[in-house]
Amino acid sequence: MQRWQATGWRGARSVAQFIRAQVSPFAPEPFMASRWHVDQDAPFFVGANLPWMNYGLDFGANAWQPKGGLAAHPDRLEQLDATCAALAAQDVHVLRWFLLCDGRAAVRFTGDGIPLGLDDATWPDVDAALDTARRHGVQLLFVLFDFYWCRPARVVGGVRLGGLRGAIGRPARRAALLEHVVAPLLHRYGSHGTIFGWDLFNEPEWVTLGLDGWHPRAVVSPQAMRAFLRDAAWLAQTHTTQLVTVGLASACGLDLCRGLPLDFYQVHWYDHFEAAAPLGRSVTAFDLDRPIVLGELPTNGSRRPTGVLLRLAEQAGYRGALLWSVRAKDTASDWLAARAALAERHPARRG
Repeated sequence: MQRWQATGWRGARSVAQFIRAQVSPFAPEPFMASRWHVDQDAPFFVGANLPWMNYGLDFGANAWQPKGGLAAHPDRLEQLDATCAALAAQDVHVLRWFLLCDGRAAVRFTGDGIPLGLDDATWPDVDAALDTARRHGVQLLFVLFDFYWCRPARVVGGVRLGGLRGAIGRPARRAALLEHVVAPLLHRYGSHGTIFGWDLFNEPEWVTLGLDGWHPRAVVSPQAMRAFLRDAAWLAQTHTTQLVTVGLASACGLDLCRGLPLDFYQVHWYDHFEAAAPLGRSVTAFDLDRPIVLGELPTNGSRRPTGVLLRLAEQAGYRGALLWSVRAKDTASDWLAARAALAERHPARRG
C-alpha cells in the first residue's frame, strides 16, 4: 500500500505529468506467453498479504539481529505457524510476503554500495518460512524489494534503511544486484512447490520519475526501473517454474510493465485510487495480454466493506485478490473484518 505520500511541493504532480508526457514509449520486448494457464471458468481466489512478521527483519542478519531473522527466533516461528494455521482454516492459501524490503538486512554491500550477495543467515530464514507455510498448505508470493529500498537513507542503531536507488538506477550496480542477490535466490528456490510466485518490486511507481516518484533523492528514471524489472523477469523465467509479477500501486501504472515477460499483471487498489482507476471497471478496458490480479485490497478504511470490494473485483474480471493485511499495523488493515468477509464467501467455515 502507499505508505509514503508526496507532500510539501504543490507543483510536484503537475511536474510529474509534464515529465510523463516527455518520456518516449518503451521499446517493445520479445514476446513470451504467460506460464499461468488459468481456465476462463476458474474460480476467483482470495489470498492475503502477510506482509511481514517484522518489516525487513524476517530474513537475514544486521546489527539489530546478528544471528538472523526467523530461524534464529523461535518465538517468531511460533507466531508464523499460528498465523499460517489460521489462514488455512479460513481457506486462504496464497500469502504475499515481503522479502528484502528496504535493504536493512540480508544483503551485503561494499563500502560504496555495490551488492555483494546475501548473508549466511538469509538461507535458513527462507527455509524456515517455506517449511512453516508448507505444513499448512499455504503458498508464498515473495516480494523481492519494496519501494522503500529507494528512499533517502537513514541510519538507525547502526543499520542503514533504504538509500539504495543506485542499485536500480545505475547499470553496473543493477547488474551486481541481479547477479549476486536476485539470481541466487531464484536458482535456489526456483522449483520449490511452496512458492506461488515472485513479485519483483512493490509499487515501483512511487520511486519512478514521471509516474508518481517526485523526491529528487529517491527516484530512478522510468527506463532504469523498466530495465531492472525486465532483467529480473527474464532471470525468473530462466531459473524458476513459478509465476512472475510486479505489484503496481494502481492500474494507472500498467504501462511500466506492459509487454514485460511476466506471467500475470498485478495492481493494487485503495479508495484514493477510485477516481483514476475505478475498482469496478472491467479489466478488458486495460487491453492486457495475460491475467491480472489485485495484489492489495484494503480490509479497513474503505467506504465499502471488504465483501463488497471482493465482489466488485470478481465481477470486473480480476483472477483473484490478496487482502491487506494480516499483520501490518496500518489504517488499511483489519483482519477481523477480513475474516468476516471470508466467512461470507465460505459459509461452511463460519465459526
